[in-house]
Amino acid sequence: MDSDPAPSRRLTELVSRALLDDELCDRLFADPEAIARDFDLPAAEAQAIKLLDRQNFEQMVARLRWG
Repeated sequence: MDSDPAPSRRLTELVSRALLDDELCDRLFADPEAIARDFDLPAAEAQAIKLLDRQNFEQMVARLRWG
């Protein structure tokens, strides 16, 4: 059984939108604290988005878009 909690709906929305919206993606990586406030993320998720690696994120986006 996995002990990690499921992501909140707000985090899922943020990531989904960032996948499609280049401006939001830029803001996410430029100022994750502001984005966390904008999406009202819980503290643990706000901390987690600070750890996102832009290169890996963009590679994932490319795979999703182009297969």
